Amino acid sequence: MIRAAGMAVFETRGKRIRPVLLLLSCAMFGDVESTAFTNASLVELTHTASLVHDDVVDEADVRRGAPSARARWDNKFSILLGDLMLAKVFAVAANEDARVARMLAGAATEMARSVLLELSSPGCMIDELTYWQVIYGKTAALFGASCGIGALLGGATLDEFEAMRRVGEHFGHAFQLADDLMDLQGGNMEAGKPLSVDWRQHRATLPLLFALRTAPFAVQTSIHTLWQQPSISESDYSALRELVNAAGGFAYGWQKVRDYLEDAGGVLQAMPPGVGRDALFALCRDFFPLPVFSEETL
Repeated sequence: MIRAAGMAVFETRGKRIRPVLLLLSCAMFGDVESTAFTNASLVELTHTASLVHDDVVDEADVRRGAPSARARWDNKFSILLGDLMLAKVFAVAANEDARVARMLAGAATEMARSVLLELSSPGCMIDELTYWQVIYGKTAALFGASCGIGALLGGATLDEFEAMRRVGEHFGHAFQLADDLMDLQGGNMEAGKPLSVDWRQHRATLPLLFALRTAPFAVQTSIHTLWQQPSISESDYSALRELVNAAGGFAYGWQKVRDYLEDAGGVLQAMPPGVGRDALFALCRDFFPLPVFSEETL
């Protein structure tokens, strides 16, 4: 039963961007050996465990177009399944490399902390600083660990390791912010994920926070009125989206995506040239739905 549940969770695969970041970072500094693939698997297992837990928190019945773990079994089973996955990650990582175990443990800690921070913030009362703290823990921390672990396994110096960790964190911030934006604008970074989840669950994201900070008072009042309803109808959702768009919330969010990716590109420029670096540049440039790199950065 437990093994079947684990296999079922992994059948609905995502883009597996985190292990890709690890392997490309490793290739930038040295040979990609079997230990790199083992650690790439640990990174993906950490991410998958977090999704199993997230679906319990969000009461989600669908994950990547298929029934979520909680929908197939129940919340208690899903929580313990996610815990088992994380326990296996740390057990294997400790035998592989203590540095890797510490980095994965740190990322998992930040992931849990971010969810607690988000749950303790009452909707619109969250501020932009708190939002950035949430998406750092939710996504950027594990992206940073993925690039950092890959660099370590490839033989990077301490300075190169720190630089690659920053690359991953910049990319992770951009990834989560773009996912939040696409959730609201009709696209999606993860196929099969329901749209408009954040606002329908009264989870404030950057475009809304920007509008509440910068829009005229009358617009802010209209946004609050729509947001504070117990449930948001289709027409209310459309009106809310139009108000936020008119206030420049979406444009501001996409500019932040560009800023983070250009920061990542700037750090990558100082790294050793070669296939690994070229592939990371291409990944940052092509993964997102808008042109985010300037010609100067590339």
